[in-house]
Amino acid sequence: MPSPAPSCHFLAAFARSAVGMALLDLQGRWLEFNEALCTFLAYPRAELLALSYRDVTHPADLEADLAFLERMLAGELDSYCLEKRYRRPDAAVVWGLLTVTLCRDDAGRPECLIAQVIDITAQKKAIEDRDALFALAPDLLSISSPDAYIMQVNPAWRDLLGWDEAVLMSRPFVDFLHPDDRARTLEKAGELASGGAVLGFRNRYRHADGGWRWIEWSTRVASDGRMFCSGRDVTEQIESEEQTRRLSEELHYRATHDFLTGLPNRYEFTGRLQQVLGTLPCAPRPVVLMFIDLDGFKAVNDICGHAAGDAVLVAFGRRLLDAVRQVDTVARLAGDEFVVLLDRLHTPWPEALQVAQRILRPAARPYPETGGRTQPGATIGMALHRPGESADQLRSRADAAMYTAKNAGKNCAAYQHEGQWVLSGA
Repeated sequence: MPSPAPSCHFLAAFARSAVGMALLDLQGRWLEFNEALCTFLAYPRAELLALSYRDVTHPADLEADLAFLERMLAGELDSYCLEKRYRRPDAAVVWGLLTVTLCRDDAGRPECLIAQVIDITAQKKAIEDRDALFALAPDLLSISSPDAYIMQVNPAWRDLLGWDEAVLMSRPFVDFLHPDDRARTLEKAGELASGGAVLGFRNRYRHADGGWRWIEWSTRVASDGRMFCSGRDVTEQIESEEQTRRLSEELHYRATHDFLTGLPNRYEFTGRLQQVLGTLPCAPRPVVLMFIDLDGFKAVNDICGHAAGDAVLVAFGRRLLDAVRQVDTVARLAGDEFVVLLDRLHTPWPEALQVAQRILRPAARPYPETGGRTQPGATIGMALHRPGESADQLRSRADAAMYTAKNAGKNCAAYQHEGQWVLSGA
């Protein structure tokens, strides 16, 4: 019987090839092979000729190879390609990328097989090493597809978030994000869609128990759209930072606000006043300072007790806040001394007098805290800031105006206008 027709052309080509190549009959026996295949399998030619491809195939991969071969001989395939392992004489295992093509005679009948084997042992080893590191890494590692599905995760995901790999890969990763973090996460992913990297991006992932964990990500997007992510749990760090922030805010609040009324204290008010006055050279505008003293407050403490006195101070502070505008500043300096800073005025004295009336009338109303045994009121001194005047000078003039109002009978407001004192009752 003549040798298979393709062999004449095939032998000349594969003899020079650096890739392992072989010609086999339909039963898988060698008809010919090149030196590159001998080198790959580490068999001398004579020894390899005495074997079949089944003998050098790793047992775990033989079934898949035979299944493809049967389909090809049945006419379902003209060729097939698969990764498989081969065994060398010393029991070493190597990986090959096998491509098998069926040759037919002139009548279309199957005649022989042409096999090509590319050595991919190094690549498979690199993948195995990567996967080993992938599995051992304490951080969350993942690869996501361009359509936002997770393709691969490491065991740290289960350890940290409690999800099985199958669950994580069953739906888009955004389904596991905190609702408040989804939009900005997708926005950041969109920015990286054409390639690039981001470091330190934080969002919250749902734990299998229903809670949330803060994750800080380092992410790189490949040219094919796959997203490679490394994340570390920063929940405790963020909670610690939040606790520190709240403590800092609380300490700052205590340092800048009156412990009793919650109003800004002398220190905070002085800073705000200086800040407002510092802007006047660039943005000139009228600013009025009110110095307010509670009349009859000593009698409240003496007759009703200090607890009632504290309650009256708190109540008066609330009445002050209700009387002024949101842009105004109310503060308690000490004892029964309060101040109000009026800013952004158009007509200073008419507007300041309106505020004074809104303060004096509520201040004169009964305080349930005293039980009707005494009735405090309020006196107001007002000063309009003069160009170049310091905060202390303005405060001194408002204080003087307040004493003028007290001497005039209390429960009124006083201010100086064109060298004359002006009084306004409740």
